[in-house]
Amino acid sequence: MMEQKILDYFPLGIILTNDIGTVLYRNELAWKMTKKVIDNIIGINILDVITNSSINKCIKNGQSVISSMKLNDTDAAIIYETSLPRMGDSPIGLTFMLHESLIEHLAFHTKRIGGLKQEFDLIMSLVGELITISDANGIIMRVNEACERIMGVKEREFVGKPIEQMEKEKIIDNSSTKRVIKEGRNVTVVQTTKSGKRLLVKGYPIFNEKGELEKVINISKDITETEELLTKLNETKELLKEYQTELHSKSHEKDEVIIKSPLMKKTYDLIEWIAEVDSPVLFRGESGVGKEFFANILHQKSSRRGGPFVKVNLGSIPEEMIETELFGSRGSFIKSGAIVTAQNGVLFLDEMEKLPVHLQVKLLQVFQEKKMNNPVNEGEILINVRVICSTTQDLEKLMEENLFRSDLYYWLNVAPIYIPSLRERSEEIPFLAHHFLTVFNEIYNRNKRFNQSIFQIFMEYPWTGNVRELQNTIERLVVTISAEELTEKHLSYTMLKKAIRKNGENQSLKEMVETFEKHIIEEAIENSRTLKDASIKLGIDASTLSRKIKKLGIDIAKMQ
Repeated sequence: MMEQKILDYFPLGIILTNDIGTVLYRNELAWKMTKKVIDNIIGINILDVITNSSINKCIKNGQSVISSMKLNDTDAAIIYETSLPRMGDSPIGLTFMLHESLIEHLAFHTKRIGGLKQEFDLIMSLVGELITISDANGIIMRVNEACERIMGVKEREFVGKPIEQMEKEKIIDNSSTKRVIKEGRNVTVVQTTKSGKRLLVKGYPIFNEKGELEKVINISKDITETEELLTKLNETKELLKEYQTELHSKSHEKDEVIIKSPLMKKTYDLIEWIAEVDSPVLFRGESGVGKEFFANILHQKSSRRGGPFVKVNLGSIPEEMIETELFGSRGSFIKSGAIVTAQNGVLFLDEMEKLPVHLQVKLLQVFQEKKMNNPVNEGEILINVRVICSTTQDLEKLMEENLFRSDLYYWLNVAPIYIPSLRERSEEIPFLAHHFLTVFNEIYNRNKRFNQSIFQIFMEYPWTGNVRELQNTIERLVVTISAEELTEKHLSYTMLKKAIRKNGENQSLKEMVETFEKHIIEEAIENSRTLKDASIKLGIDASTLSRKIKKLGIDIAKMQ
């Protein structure tokens, strides 16, 4: 009974007959379709219902027959008749009745599906990229016409094969399909084909209504030429970096090392001593004291002098790019990275405190193990690089704030070198100033010289920017001042004011006022045509200005 009830839900009429055509069973839809002919057909011959029935012939010959019948003036049905295997002693005839409306519905959707298939086939053929469709088990179901062009393999060698076999035959590597099946998400990989082409492959999972993986679609773009161009571009950049590094080293070879203070003599002796060993070095000191300069001096005096000196300013690189800059990358283009570039030489990491904590771990691991993943080829590469770092910050405080790892700090702090500020070695200021003047006279084809008066200001000025500020100040004087002799009058008002303030620490109030007043008056006279103009700028009478000039010992003749 249960089976018969189930048959009542079928969307077609079903009639069972014996070997002489007597109706043994009909389902609900068969009754509805025949009741206008005979209300109850069970027990009567099928020919009384379907006058053109061939069921007896089907039973006798074991054939199947398709025909049609009119149900009424407006409706018709398609009749499909066949025989079933014997059940007991008698064979059974089976008749299916399909209402013409169902046939039209099926025909419409079949045509629509056919049209969609044609559209899909057209899209697949027009798309320049390789498209592959696999089932949930990784069996390739379909590929488009780009298969042979991109993969160098015919379509028949793809379809029906499991992805593991494709990898085994080295047709592809690094399967995106396997990752999509394993991870259930979109993935992007770079593949190398049997023909040597490089493909950027994006894999997409297709899920059914139950959330189960049903298919995997891969879209592969040939990036061989693009990757080759990017690789060549990167090689050119790396070569340029090597040339810059070599030029940088050569330029420092010619730099004059000026040591005129006991404090710097002690520091320089330490640099020469540490140069002989191959330990990490940590330069500390204020900004502008010359940490990079002395790092290069250390390199030139070490056994690695023939190798590269590669500088990475961690403070000037976006945080998300630091890892690639140091360790390299092997994505859509290959970059070897600063560590590999510095092989057999020195890696100088400026502003070390800017290195993110997660990369501090990676950096320490690489240099302790002396190996890392090769960014260019598969496998590992042995690292032979000396690390020199510099910082202006209090690393001990950063450790307390968990911004700098203690293990990296102790590894770096084996050879700490403190570079004193210019204020701590002020006796070197005149010598450094003369050195920079000589350098910039040569660069800008000038013949400037210092008046001794300028050195009093240089010695009194605090130089918070240290050697770099002194260097920039002298370059500015050489470039902007037309006079051959550079005097204190050519210095900026801000610089004079700071120098006077510092000098005032050892002066009385009266002396400080007179010194300041003298500089103000001299500056006004320097920038005026006449004393009358200068007095107007100062807001005093010309006679008052004359008295002050005499009192302060200002030599107007030298100023004109």
